[in-house]
Amino acid sequence: MNAKNVRYGKSSEFYLNVKNDFFNNNELYIKKQKEFAKVYKAQPPRLQCKNCDYKLSTDPDFTKDEIGYALCEKCGHLNGMHQDTQEFCDVVYTADDGKKYSENYTAKDIDEYNYRIATVYAPKAEFLYSSILGKHIKPTELSYLDLGCGSGHFVSALKKMGLSKSHGTEVSKSQIDFGNAMIEDEVLREHKLEDTKLTVRNSTAQVISMIGVLEHLDDPRAILKEIKDNDNILYCYLCIPTFSFSVFLEIFSKSIFHRQLSCAHTHLYTENSINHFCQEFGFEIDSEWWFGTDMVDLFRHICVSLDELNCSEKCKTLWRDSFSPIVDSLQLEMDKKKASSDVHLLLKKI
Repeated sequence: MNAKNVRYGKSSEFYLNVKNDFFNNNELYIKKQKEFAKVYKAQPPRLQCKNCDYKLSTDPDFTKDEIGYALCEKCGHLNGMHQDTQEFCDVVYTADDGKKYSENYTAKDIDEYNYRIATVYAPKAEFLYSSILGKHIKPTELSYLDLGCGSGHFVSALKKMGLSKSHGTEVSKSQIDFGNAMIEDEVLREHKLEDTKLTVRNSTAQVISMIGVLEHLDDPRAILKEIKDNDNILYCYLCIPTFSFSVFLEIFSKSIFHRQLSCAHTHLYTENSINHFCQEFGFEIDSEWWFGTDMVDLFRHICVSLDELNCSEKCKTLWRDSFSPIVDSLQLEMDKKKASSDVHLLLKKI
């Protein structure tokens, strides 16, 4: 990647102070992980790379939760060796109107909703705004569509930035209803899972965003092509997970919940696979922001392990007090090497 604007690092405050269910309810999340893995393993084998469609090796590079994973020999993408079928997507995203899947992403009240916006989504909105502003374009004059908007946190953050022509669309009815109630405006709408391509095709927005969405789509290549072919769309803003340190941690941590590569994450991007789809579909990487939660994952894995080993409170306190203050500085070093668990990209169509 040779982006003109590159950022590294971000505070882990939200994940350490609020997103602590992964610490406190490890057994519950392990159970969910196993349930999704069972459904995924029952799907037909994946024969082509999900990123470039090249033929995959039938021999896994590693196995986790009895699921094989293979790196594409052409683009370097990490693929789960089963298909994300319609059946699998229905189980993960739309069962019970999406209530089960939305549990991890729905705030309990307006205060938590706004805190999540301030700590997680406002920085993303600022990054998008400033990146576009640098192109001598007024971001306030553009229209925005957040595909897979969840409960509308990012749409709300965009509106707070003065980007009034911002809307979202989502397959989970429960999240749409909750988000519109929180925002106090009907700016989010529901679309059927099978209509995702049509939603992009018919969009009149000039900027389309997918925050943690592209990796969840059953056919991300088709969506990228729809964006390419839609003349209204000028920019695409992505946040996608990568094959990073966290995955290696998960390979040998069988009793700790796997956040990066499990459940709905069946494949992960690499720098090479990102460059490949940009070249194939005619995108230029305009801005990129690397930051991850690999060190939060390491911190969590050891916290949960100390509990399982019945270590004393003194020991557990020593670990928490000594490691939590250096999580961000350690993560920043990984981010600077583009080795973090996530990357944000502003792509310009060329």
